[in-house]
Amino acid sequence: MQRHSARHSRTKAWAFLSIATLCTALACSNLLDVKAPDAINTSSLEVPASAQLLVFSSIGDFDCAYGAYVVASGLMSDELIETTLTAARWSYDRRDIDPNEALYSTDGCDTSISGGIGTYTPISIARFTADHALGLLEGWSDEQVPNRQTLIATSAAYAGYSRILLGEGFCTAAIAGGPALTSQQIFQAAAAKFDTAVTAAQAAGADSTLNLALVGRARAKLDAGDNAGAIADASLVPSGFVYHATYDAGTGRRSNRVYTENNAGNTVSVSFEYDSLSDPRVRVTDAGTTASDRHTELWLQGKYIDGSASIPIASYTEAQLILAEATGGSAAIGILNGLRSSISLAALPSSSDPAVIKADIASERARWLFLQGTHLYDVRRLSLPLIPAAGVSYSRVYHKGGNYGSETCMPIPAVETNNNPNARG
Repeated sequence: MQRHSARHSRTKAWAFLSIATLCTALACSNLLDVKAPDAINTSSLEVPASAQLLVFSSIGDFDCAYGAYVVASGLMSDELIETTLTAARWSYDRRDIDPNEALYSTDGCDTSISGGIGTYTPISIARFTADHALGLLEGWSDEQVPNRQTLIATSAAYAGYSRILLGEGFCTAAIAGGPALTSQQIFQAAAAKFDTAVTAAQAAGADSTLNLALVGRARAKLDAGDNAGAIADASLVPSGFVYHATYDAGTGRRSNRVYTENNAGNTVSVSFEYDSLSDPRVRVTDAGTTASDRHTELWLQGKYIDGSASIPIASYTEAQLILAEATGGSAAIGILNGLRSSISLAALPSSSDPAVIKADIASERARWLFLQGTHLYDVRRLSLPLIPAAGVSYSRVYHKGGNYGSETCMPIPAVETNNNPNARG
């Protein structure tokens, strides 16, 4: 098992992170344009001696954004149900996000500051800081920066994963003040970042980072429809590999957002579709009470045991699921059964029926990758049925207002198109 850890440099990293949170990729052409009183002069951090700090800071940005995205995408794809009386939070769950809403566009991922479940801005910050660290590292030499190739690989991999979240979660998105890009274009940009990560990781002999990049590139290629490329990368990932985003219950920014919202806060519940599966991959418990709205039965996830639990970013399991889907046919069932046998689950019946194979792949992905931020794009690209269906009164327990919508991706926010002329139209 592999896990990244940046905790030993967290104290030094807060100075950079406090500046990062003041600026988003929407409003600033450069993160370092921000002039914060009583803050460290940012130029003192842009030196080779701070290379590791810069990379760890970008990882911290990603981990925070990732936790919020897992919850938001889980609400949109019916892994989770919104259970608060706060109308501003309902649109994820109701699938009718308005581009002018602040919750998904400009809110952050730090529960101790906003309490919101921001996605576009936190992901954009993570993308920017990873890109920025990568650019600096590429301008320095191996003599100036110990382990430079490993740091390049890490920054490039996180830059790629930030783009994957933008491409999978948003209908279109802009990067660095550029035009609104389609998901296909964003996946291609992600794959290019993973190319850089793979090359640098191979040069450094950094196996963990190499496998992180291989899974990411396989995912980006599968998303983009390049099955052959996805197969080539997924086939290289070794059994047992897992790479995590790490969390710490001690702070709102660093806490596991799924546990915080569901188990600790009771503001979301596991969806009814998962509460009776009796599947070891989807551990769900009836809390025997109602959630914060005092109406919805509260079901608790058991995948993340506390606020410090890590969330997988990439794994051998995901690589095998990608391999199964990209390979297709009866061979896909064999790959799925290989995973199932690893935890003593009965084999799926063999089949050559494309509809059966597609259904099996979708079901296995939903269970293996439960609450890991992948299901929303599965709903979109595999054309899975919306649950509840569009037009049904919102919500399923009592009428909150309006009807379920048909969104399977978040719109590019108005704050982006209003402030970025290149993204209009």
